[in-house]
Amino acid sequence: MDYYTFNANKSVEFVSGGVFSAQAGWKHESRCHKGDYEIILCTKGPVFIRVATAHYELNKGDLLLVPPFKRLVGTSPSPNAISFYWLHFLLPDEVSIYRHESLAQLPVNFSNPDKIIIPASMTFTQYDQNTVLIYQLLSIKNTESKTINNIYKCQEANYLMTMILLNISQALLNSSDSSNLSSLIGKLQEWIRSNLYRSPTVSEMAATVHLNPQYLSRLFKAKVGIPPKKYVIKLKIETAQSLLLRTNMSIKEVSQNAYFENEKLFMKQFKNNTGMTPTRYRNQFNDIYHNNQEISPVIPIPNRISQKIDDIPDELKVEHPHLE
Repeated sequence: MDYYTFNANKSVEFVSGGVFSAQAGWKHESRCHKGDYEIILCTKGPVFIRVATAHYELNKGDLLLVPPFKRLVGTSPSPNAISFYWLHFLLPDEVSIYRHESLAQLPVNFSNPDKIIIPASMTFTQYDQNTVLIYQLLSIKNTESKTINNIYKCQEANYLMTMILLNISQALLNSSDSSNLSSLIGKLQEWIRSNLYRSPTVSEMAATVHLNPQYLSRLFKAKVGIPPKKYVIKLKIETAQSLLLRTNMSIKEVSQNAYFENEKLFMKQFKNNTGMTPTRYRNQFNDIYHNNQEISPVIPIPNRISQKIDDIPDELKVEHPHLE
């Protein structure tokens, strides 16, 4: 596996992104990035892709990093309808690349990491949190020019892109944590996600891992940062956020499919956790860039970024003098 690392205190620079969808039979066209990185997060597969000489089959939850100067090409038509998020970004200059290494071999302090680590590929067991961040990121643009032309919004986009990479790195590090207690809590988190529809109680969780409920609550908070009850609510809210952004379900249907007892409780807890109603949340992030096999997945690139990337056609460059 290849890994890319950079200083966690450095912000990345967001370039462009969107949501791509296609019908069965689609195959990714051949292209090569000459300066920017791309992350592809599959939401519906399979998508068959080759990056340089490495072959990948992407299904729901699979993430792929496409580095600069690497040929990206589809290898086979997809048998089903597909969809994925695509995000282009620039990394800080000080990037270290570790090829054909295991995660444990990287020169990183795993107990207190100061590096963001991005693997060539990985699978998310749950990715609703990143889905919400991606929608927030993609909604930060001018709807007419389809590019970010405000310095504050530009910085916000960069920070959100950095947060997405931080989440990827954290998920990677969590998957490598093999200590007994951390492994136990990790397995419990998976169990909670699988049984979210039941709204599991702390007693049920404790019985699953054979621990005292009070001790489990303390241990869970120490490892995860929040108590088990709040973790259940957090997962439900993230599920609801994803449904609000990615479907046309009514608020009542969202509350049911996010496993809330009733619509009233859902609306109360959603506002308590996000600071806004479900309807306002949906409306705030409903203007993102979608493309399909008949629409080129390329949007205008601000000149301040295109100067750093040498393969952007002139017609796609957009000048914003106040940002130069």
